[in-house]
Amino acid sequence: MKKFLSYILSVFMLVTFVGQAFGGWQTDVSAATKKSLPKAPSIIGESAILIEPTTGTIIYEKDPHKKMYPASITKIMTALLAIENCKMNDTVVYSKKNLDSLTAEDSNIQCQVGEKMSVKDCLYALMLSSANETATALAEHIAGSSEAFAKLMNERAKQAGATDTHFANPNGLHDDNHYVTAYDMAMIMKAAIQYSVFLDVIHTTEYTIPANNKRTKPFQSYQRHKMIFTTSPYYDADVIGGKTGYTDQAGKTLVTYAKRGNVSLISVVLKSNGEQVFDDTKKLLDYGFDNFNYENVSENDSRFNFDTSNDFISPFSDTISNITVDKNASILIPKGISFSDLDTDVSFNLTDGSFASITYKYGDMVLGTANINYTQSKDNDETKSEETTSTNNIVTNAVSTTTKAPEKANNSKTTTNNSKKTSFNFLPIILIVLFIAIVAAAIIAIKAHQRKLNKIRDMKRRYRH
Repeated sequence: MKKFLSYILSVFMLVTFVGQAFGGWQTDVSAATKKSLPKAPSIIGESAILIEPTTGTIIYEKDPHKKMYPASITKIMTALLAIENCKMNDTVVYSKKNLDSLTAEDSNIQCQVGEKMSVKDCLYALMLSSANETATALAEHIAGSSEAFAKLMNERAKQAGATDTHFANPNGLHDDNHYVTAYDMAMIMKAAIQYSVFLDVIHTTEYTIPANNKRTKPFQSYQRHKMIFTTSPYYDADVIGGKTGYTDQAGKTLVTYAKRGNVSLISVVLKSNGEQVFDDTKKLLDYGFDNFNYENVSENDSRFNFDTSNDFISPFSDTISNITVDKNASILIPKGISFSDLDTDVSFNLTDGSFASITYKYGDMVLGTANINYTQSKDNDETKSEETTSTNNIVTNAVSTTTKAPEKANNSKTTTNNSKKTSFNFLPIILIVLFIAIVAAAIIAIKAHQRKLNKIRDMKRRYRH
């Protein structure tokens, strides 16, 4: 019974907090007063996307879900699977079947049948020289064949959130059944940049593959992503690296990871023309870095600046509950736009330490989310000494706080009220009714339990007589 009553009180605390935070904020930014987003650039690429990988914010998109041929940016997935399934000092052997499949036009590093190379050396050959035979050698080393490896690629793509992609080979050579989308490639790149070895490889401009059992001299492997060469006209100091690709059917493709200050961006451009792919990428990156910045949620959104020092204390339990917004949560906001200009959606999903999340949007652009955390801790002696007073006032204070929340919100946002559309809010009434219903249910349950005990006692007395 003690646990049951404590549960009832916890539920009331949660709905009361929701009433506090959102009861007075059933508002929308008027379309007439909504500020315009920064003007997006015009690019040559047929399909493209620019995302911030931490928040998942899509800053720019151009047919991002259109199925396109990827060419050698496929090798990002091949590298990802090699990193996740191999040790860097594992030995890869180049097979006759692999090398016989090469054509004169294929990118390669002149490997020989039986040549042995470490996985580390293979990664540099794969991502810098875009060696097709190296992609196949890694596939055979990991899965036994390119066909089996392609199945692993498709499974890993789905895990990364790339649901409209299908890989048929490890190198990106044209196949009608081998396609990606710009969005999917961004998700695959997002998974790959979690590994420091991947970042080291794509940021390298030149790598020496040492002599081995078939190679008498070292081989110099050069980066093809021109935006990381300081001597290149396309050099960009923000660019960490990425992967280029080209086939007649795919056109020029490019995936890029860049960072400026504390903002990271992933750019994907598909089917661009020649060197224009670097100009397209530069336009996208500058658009993102110049017009968006991080803002901490708890420091900027006054709806959640509640004093939680006087926590609700249950008279039936020795724990206290805290409800707070994740203080580490930040979202990417267009410069010139404030938190008061944003729309919010709240979704309730009870997980460990969190019972809801807030999604911030500006128009159709999703800017990020913040969790509402719910934790319990043991009372201290000082809290227990004040338990009686807190117990007597808990319901009165909670209901009073709920009804005052709109006033508090309005006071903190006086400068933005003229740009809001408001409507009568039924949530406080609903919360009160819900609390009454919970209490009524508890009373009914207690009485039913008592009646059951009485019947059992009557039966025992009859049995004795």
